[in-house]
Amino acid sequence: MTRFRAIFALLVLMGCGSQAFAENWVSGWLTVNWGDPQANSNQVPVRVITLATDGGGYYQLDVSDAFFDMHNGLQGFHGQRVEVLLAAGAVLDVIDAAPVQALMLADTSNASQTTRGGGVFGPQPWVSILCKFSDISDEPENLAYFSNMYGNQVNQLDHYWRKVSYENINVVGSLAVDWVSLPNTQTSYISTPGSGTTANLTALFNDCTAAADAVVDFSNAGSGGFEGINMMFNGLLDCCAWGGGQFATLDGISKVWRTTWEPPWGYADEAVIAHEMGHGFGLPHTNNSDNDSNPYDSPWDVMSAATSYSVSDPVYGRIGKHVNAYHKRNLGWIDDSERFLANVSSTITIDALAVENTSNFRMARIDISGTNRYYTVESRLRIGDYDQAMPGDAVIIHEVIPGRSEPSWVLDENNPAANFADTEGVMWRVGETFVDNANEISVHVDAQTAAGFVVTIGTSEDVLVDGFE
Repeated sequence: MTRFRAIFALLVLMGCGSQAFAENWVSGWLTVNWGDPQANSNQVPVRVITLATDGGGYYQLDVSDAFFDMHNGLQGFHGQRVEVLLAAGAVLDVIDAAPVQALMLADTSNASQTTRGGGVFGPQPWVSILCKFSDISDEPENLAYFSNMYGNQVNQLDHYWRKVSYENINVVGSLAVDWVSLPNTQTSYISTPGSGTTANLTALFNDCTAAADAVVDFSNAGSGGFEGINMMFNGLLDCCAWGGGQFATLDGISKVWRTTWEPPWGYADEAVIAHEMGHGFGLPHTNNSDNDSNPYDSPWDVMSAATSYSVSDPVYGRIGKHVNAYHKRNLGWIDDSERFLANVSSTITIDALAVENTSNFRMARIDISGTNRYYTVESRLRIGDYDQAMPGDAVIIHEVIPGRSEPSWVLDENNPAANFADTEGVMWRVGETFVDNANEISVHVDAQTAAGFVVTIGTSEDVLVDGFE
C-alpha cells in the first residue's frame, strides 16, 4: 500500500497487552472520545484516543496538542480504519509507551463513520442501556424516562435532532432497555469515582453491552446495527460524561458504534446527552476567543456551553440548543444553495438557524485570502423550540481555523475577549459592523427581519471606506 496520506507523529501511551508487529506497522480502528466535566466545575475537557487492533487489543494513543490541532482534532480519522507506524523495535504494552512515527487512513474510500464524505443523514437509531454497578442498587430513573427521551414531542431527542438538522436526521427506531447489572463494582472500572480520568471506557462498554445482549439485538434486525449506544450508569464515572465511539463486534456487526458514557448528572440534563451524541456524530467543541483552555464558554452551540442559556423542561432538565452554522455545514445539514460564499461585495438575508424552512441563506462564509482561515456569519433569534433562551437576537460571527481542535471560535470585538461569549461584544446588531482591516473584510448589519438579518458583506478596500466603520 502506498503510504502518502495524513502522516504525522504520535506517541502510544497505554495498551491492553504486549504485542510486536512485523515491520512495526499495525492496523486498527481509531476513535476519539471526549470527556466533558460537569457544568461549572471549572475543569477542562479530556480526550482518549484509542486504537482497536486486529488482534483484539485496545491501545490508547497519546497525541500531542500540536499534532491533534494540526489535523483538525483527528476528525478525519475518528471511526476510520488506520495504519500506525511504530518506532523501530517498539512494542505495544500495558505499561510502556510505544513511540509511533506515522498515522494514515488505511482505506480512503470509506468515510461512513466520519463527518466527511457526505455528512450524517437519515435515521440514526440509538439504544440506551441502563447499567448498574454490582455494588450500587440505585436506579436513578425508570425505563419510561429513558424510552420517552427518544420521543418526537418537544424537548425529546427525536424532535430535537429533527429540528436542529432541518429534518435531515431523526432517531426513529431508538429504544431503551431496563436496568442490567454489571459484573464488577464501581471502583473496578473507575479508581476515583467523580474525579480524575481513570474510567475504563472499554471495560464499561464491553460489560454493559454484554449484560444487555440477551435483550438487545444490536444488529437491529439485520439492518446493519443501531447507529449508536448511550450507556446510562447508576453511579459517577470519573470527572466526566463521555462521547465519541467504540469499535466492537456485536451480534455479528463489526464497526465503530457512536457511543456515550453517561453518569446520573449526564442524563439529568438532556443537553448533556445532546452534546455527547454530537461527539458521537463526529463534532468537536466550539470555543470563544479568550484563548484559554476551556471550550465551554460559548452559549451559541450545544457543543460548547451545552446547558447555558438553554430551554428548561420539567422532566428532562436543560435541553440542547442548535449547533452553529459551521457544524451544520460539516454534517451536511446546510447545503450549497443555503450557504453564501462571499467573493464580491453583497447584501444578503441570512435567516436564523432556528428557522425551519427558508428561501434565504442560512449562513455566509468569507474566506481570508492566502490562508485556510475563514469567517462564518449566522443569524440567531430567540425563536423556535430550542433557541428561545439564547443571550440575544444578533448576527454571530465565528473565525474558523481548520488546524485546531476547536475549529470555530466566536468572535468578540473586545480585546481581551470576554471569558464567556454572552456579552454585547459578540452580538452584532443593526447598525453595527465587524471590520477586519488587515484582510479587507467587513460585515455590516443593515436590518432585522422577522426571521433573521440583512447584512452587507464587504470583501474589498472600497467597502471598508464606505462609512461602515
